Amino acid sequence: MRQEKPLIEIRTSALVEGVNELDFTCKPSDFQGRQFGEASFAGEVRVHVSARKSDEEITITISTSAKADFKCDRCLAPVSQVLCGTVDLFYTFSTPVFGQEDGNDEYRQIAKSTEYIDLSEDVCDALFLSLPIKVTCSGNPDCRLYRSEKSVEKIRQSEETSPGEKNEWQESLEKLKSKYC
Repeated sequence: MRQEKPLIEIRTSALVEGVNELDFTCKPSDFQGRQFGEASFAGEVRVHVSARKSDEEITITISTSAKADFKCDRCLAPVSQVLCGTVDLFYTFSTPVFGQEDGNDEYRQIAKSTEYIDLSEDVCDALFLSLPIKVTCSGNPDCRLYRSEKSVEKIRQSEETSPGEKNEWQESLEKLKSKYC
């Protein structure tokens, strides 16, 4: 018997053969006891569950989307990002296949009579795995460690328009080349 109602669960008896699409919305504060680092989630967490049911298994794909507020790791400017994460899970009704029961969290065994599958921890994992390792802002040119294609194209255009002029970093690179080559 269940002690408390899970935050995000699917009812296996309500799933039909084939693909089932479910959507959930919750608050970040609902995930009590989970430390998401320095991210402060703003707004709501949207969860989309795609469950494919067959006679032998249920394949579940969990997609999460949440807005988070950070501080730039270099200049401490506020940065907002929409974080998206995905987790795939496989629930089988049969006995485990040799070698799959060892340390593979994506493959799980459930009884045919199971009524509910709790996905709350898996949603937390998807949110946690979507957190960026390094947060940099795009407004400060010194913070652009990970440049987008647009910023790389702007740099190429600026280099092409003034090929005779060298930037400060290009001059320092030339000095290093002449020193070591």
